[in-house]
Amino acid sequence: MEIRIDITSEGPETVVYIIGRLSGAAVAELRKACDPIEGVYLLDLSNLLLADDAGINVIRKLCEKGTEVRGASPFIQLLLDNGRRGDG
Repeated sequence: MEIRIDITSEGPETVVYIIGRLSGAAVAELRKACDPIEGVYLLDLSNLLLADDAGINVIRKLCEKGTEVRGASPFIQLLLDNGRRGDG
């Protein structure tokens, strides 16, 4: 299993859990899972093992649309933050 994506409701919030590796075909799978979700939702990255450049970029794009991230490892958070600094 490269990736598992679980979508649940926690009270009023929708939470997308990403479990495994976000690379290759898994990037398109995440986009496909998130596209139909309306409104702001939360990406839980606490079980994300690794993400390649395309995976980090898709998470950034989702954040630009208002998606919030929680549970990112320090390394994943650093990758996400480095891209944001480069934009400004």
